[in-house]
Formats: sequence, C-alpha cells, structure tokens
Amino acid sequence: MLLLSLLPGLLAFCTCVARAQSRTAPPAGATVVRRSGTQVGEFSTISAAAASLPNDGSARVIFIYPGTYTEQVHLTRNGKLTIMGYTTNTMSFADNQVSLTSVEGTISATLRIDQNNVAVYNIDVVNNFGPHTASGAQALAVAGYGTNLGFYAVRLFGYQDTLRAEKGVQFYGLCYIEGAVDFIFGQNGHAFFHRNTIASVDAGAITADGPDTTTESLFVINESTITQSTAATRSLTGLVFLGRPWSAQAQVAYISCNLGAVINSAGWEIWSTATPNTANVLFAEFNSTGVGATGTRASFSTKLPSAAGFGIADVLGANWTSWVDATYFT
Repeated sequence: MLLLSLLPGLLAFCTCVARAQSRTAPPAGATVVRRSGTQVGEFSTISAAAASLPNDGSARVIFIYPGTYTEQVHLTRNGKLTIMGYTTNTMSFADNQVSLTSVEGTISATLRIDQNNVAVYNIDVVNNFGPHTASGAQALAVAGYGTNLGFYAVRLFGYQDTLRAEKGVQFYGLCYIEGAVDFIFGQNGHAFFHRNTIASVDAGAITADGPDTTTESLFVINESTITQSTAATRSLTGLVFLGRPWSAQAQVAYISCNLGAVINSAGWEIWSTATPNTANVLFAEFNSTGVGATGTRASFSTKLPSAAGFGIADVLGANWTSWVDATYFT
C-alpha cells in the first residue's frame, strides 16, 4: 500500500527528471556563436550570426556557447528562428550560461524582435541602464514586435520597462523577469506568462498595459511567483503593485499566483493623479495566495470567480500548440 501511495509522486519526479536535459553542443546544421576561440565557420557575436542567415523563409537555429556577449541584437529575417543557449539544465533559468548584455548607458532594447516565429531558450538578456530620474529612462531587455514569440527558461534583467510585449501573441515559460517600474508592458500584445518568477528590484508597478481605442491587448500571469529581487537595496514590502493602466483599456489578470510581501494591499494603482486611466480597465485576480494576496483591493479591480476566459488558448488562440513548446507548459 505504501508503494502504491508513493507511485504518483514517483512518476511526477521521473517525468520532471526526464524533461530536464542538457544542451551543451549545437544541433546539426545550427549556426554557432562562440565568444572566445572561435573556430572556422563560427561567429563571435550573436548579431553577426543572425545577419548571416538567409532571408528566405527557412527555419534556422543559432546555438550559443557560454559567455557574456556585449551587444544589441535586432532580429528581422523572414523565417522561423530558434536561439539556444548552452546549459546543463534546459528547464531551469538558474543554469543559464549565456548572457546577452547591453552596453552600459544605452536605453534601447538589448534584444529587439521585429519578426514572427522566434523561440529563445536559456539565455539571460540584460539591460544595464539602471535607475534614472529622467522621464522615459527605459532599460529594455527585450522588445517583442512579432507574433508567435516563445521564451523558455530565459532571464530578463532591467529596471524601467524591462520587457515590451508589444504585439502579436507571446509565451513566456519558466522564465525570470526582473525590474522596477512598468517592467512588463505593451500596447497591442497578447502574452501568457506561465510559472515565471517575477522579481521587483525597486518600488513600482509590475505591469503597464495600454492599448489604444482601436486595439486590444491582454497579459495573463499564470501560476507565477511575485517576489523581491535579491539585488534590491531596501525592503520593498508593500511598495509594489500588480499593475497600472497605460491606457483606460488595459487588461491584466493574475491567475493562481503566489504574491509576496512586496505587493501593496491595494494591489493595483492608477496611472497618475491627472490621468488615472481606470474607466474601462480589466485588472483581475483569481486564486491569489501568499502575504501579498491580502488586503482591500483597488475599487477598479476585480476578483474573478474562476479562471475561465484566461487560459492559454484564450490568450494565445486555439492554435497555440502549433508553436508553443509544450515542454514548458507543465
């Protein structure tokens, strides 16, 4: 009887172990990037590797060996692109050994994607611009302007505006996203964040969704952990909000998330005193847990009776299985 009672847990453990694989060599046909000791036919920068690919609609793979690549990468080609970082555990961002880092002081995105059908695995994307008092001092790690964009066990580091999920449909699975002010934002995107760790490095709102009156966007943060970054220089207890509305049509939902002590009891905040932008927002929670789940929420927010309408197919469309790596939708 004891063995039978342990069987479900043992099976789940075995499944997890089977999925956690290493990726330490490029697959056949991949374009290879190696920071030092580059061999014939390889590239020393990610930008050069991307630029070498034909713009012919073909599917291509870039494999990156360990190292810090200090550059800004702009993807524009026609055709599916998969970018793989060297790792000993494909299912854990903690084991990432490739870092794409922007030059200190730049405010444009470290990685900008202006194409469809891109999958990024096990890479840290960093913008080091950091906190600044000037208005609009952005520190974008990723700006996604395409559709069918998938990010798997990646880490994104910034301060203000770390991730711009601007348009199309986008999936973030088992990722780490760090920032302080509006660090998940966009206007026309449908993005689904599954089992991410979202960490605040300073006070501010996590999300800033803001479609105009002619478009619609939706961010759903699903089964994720909201916490304070270990890089924060002070306690952020009660100083972080789930979101604020970039426009009055903002739509953001947290589904079955664990909210740490950083979350203010109001949950959500207005855009500004002069422009609150709360008239038509959908700011919603379902099944929130943790210290940050308690308190009287803002009057313009909603507690949902169920998660209906906020599943992955609701956000990304019925064909999501054709492009999302289901290994990361566990």
